Amino acid sequence: MFKLRKSNRGRYLHGFKCKGISNTRLVNCHGIGLRALYLLILIFVCTQNSNGQDITALRSKALLIISDTTAIDSVSINAFNAKIRMKDVLVDTSNYHIDGIRSQLIWKGPLPTDSIEIIYQRFPIMFDQVFRRRSMDLIQPEDVYLENPYTYRPVTSNQSVFGSTELNKTGSISRGVGFGNNQDLTVNSTLSLQLNGKINDRISILASVTDDNIPIQPDGSTAQLQEFDRVFIQLYDDKSKLTAGDFFISRPLGYFTTYYKRAQGISFATNTPIKSGSEKNFFTETSAALSRGKFARNIIIGQEGNQGPYPLRGNENETFIIVLAGTERVFIDGLEMKRGQENDYIIDYNTSEITFTARRLINKDKRIAVEFQYSDANYSRSMMQTSTGVKTKKYKAYVNFFSEQDARNQPLQQDLTDRDRQILAGVGDNVLEAIAPSATEIDVFNNDQVLYSLVDTLGFDSVYVRVTEEGQRVYQVSFSEVGQGNGDYVQDGFDATGRIFRWVAPEFVNGTLVRQGSFAPIRRLVAPRKNQILMAGIDYQVTENTTAQMEAGFSNSDQNTFSERDNSDNYSHGLFTKVQHTQPLSKDPKAFKIIGDVMFESIGNNFQPIEPYRSVEFNRDWNLTQTLLSRYQNIVTTGLALQKP
Repeated sequence: MFKLRKSNRGRYLHGFKCKGISNTRLVNCHGIGLRALYLLILIFVCTQNSNGQDITALRSKALLIISDTTAIDSVSINAFNAKIRMKDVLVDTSNYHIDGIRSQLIWKGPLPTDSIEIIYQRFPIMFDQVFRRRSMDLIQPEDVYLENPYTYRPVTSNQSVFGSTELNKTGSISRGVGFGNNQDLTVNSTLSLQLNGKINDRISILASVTDDNIPIQPDGSTAQLQEFDRVFIQLYDDKSKLTAGDFFISRPLGYFTTYYKRAQGISFATNTPIKSGSEKNFFTETSAALSRGKFARNIIIGQEGNQGPYPLRGNENETFIIVLAGTERVFIDGLEMKRGQENDYIIDYNTSEITFTARRLINKDKRIAVEFQYSDANYSRSMMQTSTGVKTKKYKAYVNFFSEQDARNQPLQQDLTDRDRQILAGVGDNVLEAIAPSATEIDVFNNDQVLYSLVDTLGFDSVYVRVTEEGQRVYQVSFSEVGQGNGDYVQDGFDATGRIFRWVAPEFVNGTLVRQGSFAPIRRLVAPRKNQILMAGIDYQVTENTTAQMEAGFSNSDQNTFSERDNSDNYSHGLFTKVQHTQPLSKDPKAFKIIGDVMFESIGNNFQPIEPYRSVEFNRDWNLTQTLLSRYQNIVTTGLALQKP
């Protein structure tokens, strides 16, 4: 680019610029011939310097059009002299448009099926790109470079792992060294950490973390328990809660679905509007965990003047069980008692014994019922639970599901052989008949064990008699308590090697052979079980004073998942409806009200809830036996009450 400018000293060529020449000024040019010569020299120099970027050279490229917009080159092109040929025929410009700045071909009509040839002239750069020597981000705002450098600002440090200063942390770390005359040096380490507070503006945390598995339970002599082995992490906000570790789940909305479980896993609960501004709220409580315990209910016959301790037993009459802390409910004459030395009872969770205080004097007429969860380590037990629904001011609709099952291929305290599995598969739901012999032949005699030999005596064969020396075929035998009169062995003391049992011959009483012992050389096989319940229901506010409830579903209870026998009675239905109306006698809010309700309940044969949903006095109120409780039942109840607030 150049231009001519006049001055007092003559004519100038001013501002000529090309690559390699910057601000070149040619002065003192007199005469038209000389001026033209200089002009030719300058054009020749610029042309020679621009040979590396031949911007006048034409390009020819074959393109296959697969979309309406196709890139031509990596730099801008001259769109005015570009031409397109298809099969050596020039294509009319009405069929396409060339964007030279962006180097794009825009096809207007139907896309050609054959490739095209485009002839164009390219520029050395892309004109729509931004070129700059320095970034605009380097420009500092005024509040930075006008800041007073002598202003004091204290340095703040946030050392929290979670990036929050509102997090409270307490805990301890301990180190220990143990040694003795019969053991090597050992180093013990324990960690106990408690967290609570806010992680950020919305989410809070509550956690109790420890790496020490304490094998003891809290003292059951106080109303509040200090639990040692509860490990969990809980994240929550105003609407939701997520818990991982040890937690409790309790009875949800509904009639049949009743439970209070201690579990170890993960649980999520939320109560949030379906959409912003909606009166419909979605709620759920969903858990997947390992069940820590098994439910049992004991009916205790009180003794005159005996406050305890009264032992608790498992569902299969197990004597040595561990009650899970805080899961018990104790009733006397239908009233629930309160734990604590200053209240009604105390309980030893490790020995499974309950003792009543002087506030509740026990006699033979007291009706004592104890419900609890106890540790059952025969199988690994999994649990899934959900209570999900929608609620508004008018109604609450929900679905409850609970499933608890033993993993039959993961026995814990019992070792099941193939023969044991065959026995369990053959007994069906009659799990009391799942009995296996307990004798194991020993190849080498050992004085450190109580061993027995198999002999015939008094006309009876296969009698186990203890031996104390070698020379005979010996067996290691375990004896199970079967009740007085149901076995042929009694305990005959013990020594340093263990308990000793002695065979007792049966006797004839009134012509009948009666056993005299309470132990037998057998093993009771515990069958894996499964219990599930699915219920759907609705609570509806018909009018201001009238409500209606309905719930229906079924239970699935298998007493022996090893066996396919007796599975026809696993499923059973449950139905519940109730209508209640409240009629004030006047408009005065303190006036009397008449309350009337009608309820209908129906359950099928062998309906099995997770835990009893009826009151502990239900059997006594209706004079029902356990046999009648497992049969088909229809109950209609109506009531009328007069109430004054």
